[in-house]
Amino acid sequence: MKALWPKKLLNGLIDAESWTPQPALPLHEAVEQARQEWLYAQNYYNSVLDVDLVDHAAYLLKAAEKKYIYLMKSARSQGITYSPFDKA
Repeated sequence: MKALWPKKLLNGLIDAESWTPQPALPLHEAVEQARQEWLYAQNYYNSVLDVDLVDHAAYLLKAAEKKYIYLMKSARSQGITYSPFDKA
């Protein structure tokens, strides 16, 4: 007997006709988005009250930090010096 449930499950999760790839953000926007995610993760970590969620919060915080650092290094290597505070 052939198992059809994995295919049905995947078809339910991903509708190939309605999914369209999103264009990549410019690097300076990706850096800013990663910074915002990192700040959110810091706030989440500082406010989590449930002991069972501490590991989850720590994981999110570390992942967001690593992403931000990676994007910052990429931006620096490309000579991008954008700052959200330089808007006049």
